[in-house]
Amino acid sequence: MKRDYYRRAFGPSRSKTYETSLFNLIQSEFGYIGGPDVVKLFVQKICDLNHEYYKRAEYVRPGEMRYLALKAGQKYSRGKKLREMQLVPVTLTVVAPEDIEDRVNRLPRKEGMKKVTARLLREAKAQGGLLSETDLAIIFRVSCTAVSNYVLEYEEEHGVVLPRPGSEMDMGKTLTHKKLAFQNYKKKLPTSENARLIDHSPDSVDGYINDGTRVEKLYEAGYLEWEISFFTGLPGYVVRQYVETIEGFKKKEDEQSR
Repeated sequence: MKRDYYRRAFGPSRSKTYETSLFNLIQSEFGYIGGPDVVKLFVQKICDLNHEYYKRAEYVRPGEMRYLALKAGQKYSRGKKLREMQLVPVTLTVVAPEDIEDRVNRLPRKEGMKKVTARLLREAKAQGGLLSETDLAIIFRVSCTAVSNYVLEYEEEHGVVLPRPGSEMDMGKTLTHKKLAFQNYKKKLPTSENARLIDHSPDSVDGYINDGTRVEKLYEAGYLEWEISFFTGLPGYVVRQYVETIEGFKKKEDEQSR
């Protein structure tokens, strides 16, 4: 019974599309030019032409919004303020057909929010921008803590690192991409697969692995974390993440050997 309620309440929203508006316009303004199937084919042809002649960045579809994101690829330093960094406009799909389908099928709200969070972060990255968790908190009208939970749980469940300033530009201490790259290396995943999982280039992955192996050799030689930081030039919190990975794998090896 409840499922029928959700289908009645949210199902009709699937028809709130540009295609529906065009279909109704043709039928009401141009008279009879064929049955519904003919009109639908006509609508599809027009939509195909729209997609061919207009680039996505030049118009916004229903359910989308324009937003300013940090430009990807720029260098970040601790003394640099947000107003001093380059921005780039991106188009974000805030409401997609799949979101309506999820409501119809009663997907738990948190699961839906995790999917939307991942989609927006990836859409921004594909357009040369990076959304922060603060950006998403503003868009969703929720707390930064809630967004952080969506991100971390999605990453844990799917074994990926979502693109955001903390993971792409080393802003703050969000360095899970380095930790995950080293973890994947320890699991003997090839560099190509490793790079795909963390959404970084193979060269970047090799760099993270080289840092991790340097930390590992010094740690196993008995050096303290602050000494490893001094010898490698890596920040202390980066060294700590590598050490956590090393200790985790060492513990697993010890348990398996018993």
